[in-house]
Amino acid sequence: MNSGRYFSASTEPDAPFTLAPLSPADCPSLAAAIVAMEPWSVMDYPADRLSEFLASPDGGVTRCLIEVGGERAGVISVRYPWLKGPYLELLALLPPFQRKGIGGMLLERFESEAVSREARNLFVCASSFNENALRFYRGHGFRDAAVLPGLVAEGYDEILLRKFLIG
Repeated sequence: MNSGRYFSASTEPDAPFTLAPLSPADCPSLAAAIVAMEPWSVMDYPADRLSEFLASPDGGVTRCLIEVGGERAGVISVRYPWLKGPYLELLALLPPFQRKGIGGMLLERFESEAVSREARNLFVCASSFNENALRFYRGHGFRDAAVLPGLVAEGYDEILLRKFLIG
């Protein structure tokens, strides 16, 4: 792995997705599609702000375009290191690619990379009203660690979830 990169741009041979570096040119249209989905649509999160976040250079973050069959399927953003392990800042799959097992496979890849780096924890946040995301992460072994009021938007709580890898 390159320094500062969490994922390589390759994928496992049997995975139905590929990860590619996220280009700033991809950010505006992806951001617009993502904020049209829950939880961002519920919070009325601005597309330009998400696009700016996705395009902003940050040496501690790896942001990848998720592609399925040559189509843009979503985005994954991982901050590493963060509290003795990686933090999944964003995992957003566009509606045609949801509920097909891709998210679970991405979480497996996220975890296997953390294990290879001898990380102690995995972290992710989900909006308190986003029952589907909370069920998804809890179903993959994450447990509630904290409530973070107003983290993403005023008036909304985020649930910080943690998965122990060691211990």
